[in-house]
Amino acid sequence: MNKFNKNKSHFNKYGYCIINSFFSRKEINNLDKKVKKFIEKKSNKLKGKNINFTKNKSVNTMHDVNKFESFFKKFALRKKNLDLASFFLDSKPEFRKCEIFAKPAKTGLPAPLHQDNFLWAIKNNNGITFWIALDKSNKNNGGLYYIKSSHKLGLLKHENSFMPGTSQKISKKLVKKIRLSDVITPNLKPGDMLIHHCLTVHGSNANKSLKPRRGFTIQYKDKKSVYNKKLLKSYKINLIKQLKARNQI
Repeated sequence: MNKFNKNKSHFNKYGYCIINSFFSRKEINNLDKKVKKFIEKKSNKLKGKNINFTKNKSVNTMHDVNKFESFFKKFALRKKNLDLASFFLDSKPEFRKCEIFAKPAKTGLPAPLHQDNFLWAIKNNNGITFWIALDKSNKNNGGLYYIKSSHKLGLLKHENSFMPGTSQKISKKLVKKIRLSDVITPNLKPGDMLIHHCLTVHGSNANKSLKPRRGFTIQYKDKKSVYNKKLLKSYKINLIKQLKARNQI
């Protein structure tokens, strides 16, 4: 893992890092085909919290996709991925889930500023996300953006967002206090991968461009870490309220 030392130093300082061309063209093309096929087959079958659509009924996000397609879990559990996750977690990793962020051209929805661990509720905050680019991703098509070094702020207060796909957002009062001048939107090409800490504040703007911004994510946590059951229960209750408000359940 010595070749990723610089990436990890950047991750430790800023809460995220980019690993360019982590996946070969063959690997990313295979993943791309599986994602496209999954969207085609499951867009009319998944319901509730597992899928969200844009206003023109295009798929925007799909959640827990590893539960419906074995390939995705097998992909996440590859030695190559687990070794890297272990290196960044400084612990044996435990796979959590996979998600698809389709973010289609013209109608792709924004994601409000949030921290993943407010949704995950891991007590020791030791979790990471692999965000794998299937398309070019940048400011023009709603690329993911981070608040640099925000993982050092601890778990922040969130509130209901009523946004499909990201049900929680950092409260308005806290957003005003965060140094938004420290925003970075990485430029990615297919096969590049972002790794971010589960406390790193991040979000994305709407995709108003003519090109999609698809990403595939894998979540890992420290295998020794446990969940905050009270926080997790509260999150799930609020999610159900929002799903009912949007007539998704």
